[in-house]
Amino acid sequence: MDLASAMPAYVLLAALAVIVVLLTVVAIVARAVVAKARPEDLQHILPGLGQVLAALTLFLPWGRGRRGPTGAPPVPARSERRGGPRRG
Repeated sequence: MDLASAMPAYVLLAALAVIVVLLTVVAIVARAVVAKARPEDLQHILPGLGQVLAALTLFLPWGRGRRGPTGAPPVPARSERRGGPRRG
């Protein structure tokens, strides 16, 4: 059984419309940010814009990556500092 026969057409069209609107908003915001930036600031702005785009891919069903034991190990939120207070 494929996806098209499992869901009504209006659900697929609504999901497609949401994705198109999200991509359009992202494109408008990215274009505005790059247009207003000074050329010497672009090297600092583009990595941040890339992080924003990477975060927005989580709204897409295929943007979440693999889960489970085959995925990459979790990255700790904070690295321990040398000379700081020790826990445990």
